[in-house]
Amino acid sequence: MNMNVMVVPQQVIRDDIATLGSNGAKARFGVAYVRAICSEAGVGFRETAPDEDVLAVDCHVEFAAAAARVQVKCTGQFRIDGGPTATWTTEDRWWRRWHKSRVPVYFVIVIVDPDVRPGWLDHQPIGTLYRAAAFWRRVDQLSTVTNLQVSKSQRLTVNTLHEWCADVDACFTKQVEDK
Repeated sequence: MNMNVMVVPQQVIRDDIATLGSNGAKARFGVAYVRAICSEAGVGFRETAPDEDVLAVDCHVEFAAAAARVQVKCTGQFRIDGGPTATWTTEDRWWRRWHKSRVPVYFVIVIVDPDVRPGWLDHQPIGTLYRAAAFWRRVDQLSTVTNLQVSKSQRLTVNTLHEWCADVDACFTKQVEDK
């Protein structure tokens, strides 16, 4: 009996090629994770250019009517299955900018579990699996708080983008009805 078996070599991360520190690597991973979900849904994604994040958002999810704004944070300080919420310390200047928005603004927290590289991606014969999960909360209509609690019941998936698109569309539906 001849069986073909694909062997995936263990990942080895060597610091001699790294140009990003741990926080920089997490920031890139978090944005890439959100981009992957948008890609799976066939929804456009536009990242805010470095030094142009004056609206306190990292990216824009592009729907037909307009884009939703998204602030992304990536961390390993929580466990994906550890507790019902994750809490992130916010800055007052973020809230001022989010509250000025006429389109929805979402806060997304991407949890990498385990916290250390390698381990964020698991290369298996059947494919590469993310060892991460993202959770979200709409923030433009919330009261300003120092510690933003994000429920883990609000998992970021392709289906989430349907909800976000409806929120964006509602911004314009109201304007049409008012005329």
